Amino acid sequence: MEIKKEAIILADIRKVFNIVNRVNLYKNFVPFCTNSSIITEDKDCMEAKLDFDIKGIKTSFTTRNSICENQFIEMKLVDGPFKFLDGKWEFKEANGRTIVTLYINYEPKNKIVEYAVGKSLEKISGILVKSFVEESMK
Repeated sequence: MEIKKEAIILADIRKVFNIVNRVNLYKNFVPFCTNSSIITEDKDCMEAKLDFDIKGIKTSFTTRNSICENQFIEMKLVDGPFKFLDGKWEFKEANGRTIVTLYINYEPKNKIVEYAVGKSLEKISGILVKSFVEESMK
């Protein structure tokens, strides 16, 4: 299954990229995110974990992220309720604005996971993009 979310943010690309890349701060401003942590990190790679609780449906994702500063962040699932999950944040600058796009491609482990988490993942993706827009405007 594929998800794509896009937003135009009236902020500098470096600011937007830094907000998205500071995974450990998501718990401070992303709704339903109960915990966010960076497990390992260097200049071009990060392993991070996000925990969500949406109306009693709890889910966690750990991804290994390849980072190209101010251009993209590619995510590959390390642990979570899916057969596979990969995604990408893309950042493009246009006239002092930043176009940010989130792509997620995933397959649930089973029908129960698909029903419970699949709908949540669509919601989480929308929440993430909206949260970054709001955080960038501060």
